[in-house]
Amino acid sequence: MSLILKETEENFKHFDSDWRAETARVSGELAKETPIYLASYRRLVSLQAWRAFLDPRVSADSLAFFLEAQNDALTSHVSAGLGSWRSALKALRSCIENVAFCLYYKDHSVEFRLWQAGKHKPPISDYITYLDNHPQRVTVAKVDPMPQLQVEYSTLSRAVHASAKGFRMTNDVKTTLLFSEAKASLGQWQTREGIVIMNLNLLLLAHYRDQLAGAVEPGLREAIALAVPSNLFADIKTNLNVVLRKP
Repeated sequence: MSLILKETEENFKHFDSDWRAETARVSGELAKETPIYLASYRRLVSLQAWRAFLDPRVSADSLAFFLEAQNDALTSHVSAGLGSWRSALKALRSCIENVAFCLYYKDHSVEFRLWQAGKHKPPISDYITYLDNHPQRVTVAKVDPMPQLQVEYSTLSRAVHASAKGFRMTNDVKTTLLFSEAKASLGQWQTREGIVIMNLNLLLLAHYRDQLAGAVEPGLREAIALAVPSNLFADIKTNLNVVLRKP
């Protein structure tokens, strides 16, 4: 075996052992923050409830985008539990994208066929514009998710590309850093995730408010109430005619 092959094999063994040990150490530290991760998990229950609700109401092709969005949110949660903060934020951004794709392609079967063929590749701004102009959008500030979703998407994009110093994993160190238990990073992720999941719920509520009026779908409305602050319940009832109650 040549010298370089031998050296790289030895270096690999050290690297592989080190990152696995560091993952265990960091995730062990972050596991002490149970209330934060429990609150996150409860928010994510709303996406499972929406998925069950959407299953008979949209095509299998559109539902597949929503399933991917749910998977993105869970990936973000797990990545945050490992201290892999940029990966966690990247998954949140992808969650927004896939919910937008679901809502767009449920209304655009021809464009979906073109997308399958690789012939429909608009920028994400086109999907956002569609949702901005959608007739089901409610523009009352407190319950309109579109402004905040656009701000969050921009913020998460800066995190993904590390174009903002505060989102860099290696910001305060002189070597590579795959995992970190930094409380500031945990706080950033907690804030971003809470805002994203809340506003995705408001977006879906606006689109399906007619089907949720009255006492129907109590399980879904209960799950939504885990992701939306109770101080918005009155505005949601007034503007969307959907009753939410704190569990």
